[in-house]
Amino acid sequence: MKFKLNIILLSLTLLFPLSSHAWQSYEKVSAVVNSRAIMESDLNQKMERLKSLKKIPDSKINYEKSRILDQMIEAEIIFETAQNESILLSDKRIINQLEGAISKFFSTRTGNKKELDEIVKRVSLNMEKFMANRFEPNFKIDPDLKKFIDYIEKKERIDFFSFFDEVKVSIAREQIMSVAIGSNPPSPDEAKKWYNKNKSKLGFEVHVKHILIIPKSGSLADEKAANTRADEIRKQIMANPSSFESLASKFSQDPGSAKNGGDLGWQMLAQLDPYFAGNVYKMTKSGQISGVFKSGFGYHIVKYLNRRAVSYESVEKMIMYKLYTENSQEQFKKWVKQKREEASIKIYMEGYIKG
Repeated sequence: MKFKLNIILLSLTLLFPLSSHAWQSYEKVSAVVNSRAIMESDLNQKMERLKSLKKIPDSKINYEKSRILDQMIEAEIIFETAQNESILLSDKRIINQLEGAISKFFSTRTGNKKELDEIVKRVSLNMEKFMANRFEPNFKIDPDLKKFIDYIEKKERIDFFSFFDEVKVSIAREQIMSVAIGSNPPSPDEAKKWYNKNKSKLGFEVHVKHILIIPKSGSLADEKAANTRADEIRKQIMANPSSFESLASKFSQDPGSAKNGGDLGWQMLAQLDPYFAGNVYKMTKSGQISGVFKSGFGYHIVKYLNRRAVSYESVEKMIMYKLYTENSQEQFKKWVKQKREEASIKIYMEGYIKG
């Protein structure tokens, strides 16, 4: 009898090994897009990161988690298409895309282009190592890279890994739109029509000159030193207002405008640093000299010259880009919807709420 029972148990084990294995896999998978699985652990990780960045009521947990899963499904569709179209999406390519943001962030810490280039190169290399070891808990992160990551997480209000993945999806999306979808640029008539309809919302342009003093570092002592230096220069200007241009050429650490006496030309307020724009907005009298104020770039002294309504010529490229981007995004939404309908998508997330 015992022998027969053992035979039966052995037979059951031989008959159902795949079912047991499939059940274990099923428990760990939140969705399957064609043959690409989205693991529950990855979804939970993204959800925990989101919860660490903003408070989510218990009643909204499943909704927020479902939206994250939708984004992951869309990303898998994009990545699968990118693979089929032989579009390269290496970490190195994403980091190259981020070098502009890295340069802008560290430009406030040095006015030396050679030094800035070295910082950008070092941070980029360390980011590549960091992403290669993203799941290694004992990996030691470079201090400058940590500063940049903290800046991104604060600015974007998401964790850096999610931000990195979003950049990757964005690059793939752009490539797919040009390769697989295509989108026609707007005509000049369409751009002019948009301008005439919205020009009252575009605000105005200002013509200003400025002197920029950049702190050597983010330390309190260096911030204070830069502020004091700017204040000393302003006192010289107030004693002799006509000296603004010569002092700008001599002391301003903005290489683009210093050689022109600090002249920034006509600028739209919306395209300027918000702290800079906020201070300039209050200035109305030609020749007016601002107090010393800080922006994201450093400490400024501004000489206000004039303002005017935004001209079509100054925003034509921006409007063309805006209309092209909106049209491309609309085409992309239709493409994603079609791909989702065509794809084999199975959702196993418990409590999933359709968007």
